[in-house]
Amino acid sequence: MRQVVKKRLHYRVIVTLKSGAAFEGVLWEQDREALVLRDTQAIPGPNQAPVPVDGELLVFVADVEYIQKPK
Repeated sequence: MRQVVKKRLHYRVIVTLKSGAAFEGVLWEQDREALVLRDTQAIPGPNQAPVPVDGELLVFVADVEYIQKPK
């Protein structure tokens, strides 16, 4: 997975966690254990506005359900 994710550094991605929470941001750094997102917003449920995240967001790879790269 490292090579696949590494090719997407500095692209805007959507990260959905196993808990169901989702975040959209720029994939800034990654290693085997974690992803760092910048310029991030939380994606709430339907009919709700996105919520900006202050600073960087650290997401543990073990908590990630999937990663999407929107068009």
